Amino acid sequence: MNGAPAVSFVIPCCNDLLMLSDCLGLLTGLDPSPRIVVADASDDWIAVRELCERHGARFLQVERPCRGAQLDAGAAITGGEVIVFHHADSEFSQAHYNALRDLFVRDPMLGGGAFLKDLCATYPRLGWLRPLHRVYTRHVGTMYGDQSIFVAREVFEMMGGFGDLPLMEDVRFSARLRDAVRVKVIDPPLRSSRRKFERDGEWRRKLENMLLVTLYRLGVCPEKLARIYYREAKISYRN
Repeated sequence: MNGAPAVSFVIPCCNDLLMLSDCLGLLTGLDPSPRIVVADASDDWIAVRELCERHGARFLQVERPCRGAQLDAGAAITGGEVIVFHHADSEFSQAHYNALRDLFVRDPMLGGGAFLKDLCATYPRLGWLRPLHRVYTRHVGTMYGDQSIFVAREVFEMMGGFGDLPLMEDVRFSARLRDAVRVKVIDPPLRSSRRKFERDGEWRRKLENMLLVTLYRLGVCPEKLARIYYREAKISYRN
């Protein structure tokens, strides 16, 4: 694809070796090969480092679990004109990769964006909302971390990154990105693991997520919200 930008992936990780293994297997199969950085805060960091070495990904050990800080640290050591901030439990196929690279070929002045969420896969009972969800997400909706937010490197550096937030780093960054530059939310839709919904119950997880975002926008600090979300005071972030 002539003129396509070099793409780098930054993956925050904490105690999620199996999901990370699957994720790296997908990303290292992309053509052309992207640069990959794993910013890891796992207890068993040696196993994560060995996994990264096997897949040719760069391993970065961070001192404490904090998603915003992990994303910023990973971005600081990777190259590429476009950075994709990707969750270990989300898919990423060659079709997604081609769509991303083609987007910046057609629109090189674009600041960033994200992929549409596969609503039917995440919430099977809400499939009837899919057309409305697509319109809303593309024009005004928050771009969440499980949509693989992507951004031009110069824009990311201009914005100063995500900041040292253990939770809601994506909500804050999405709003700032939409205010700062032109963004696009694109196909194909991205599918993430349903393990949290299966563990907690679909409606409970959805309502809890909505409540946390509302509390954040009302001014509750992300650290307090992280303790609620993860329910483990000693670990502020898990994939």
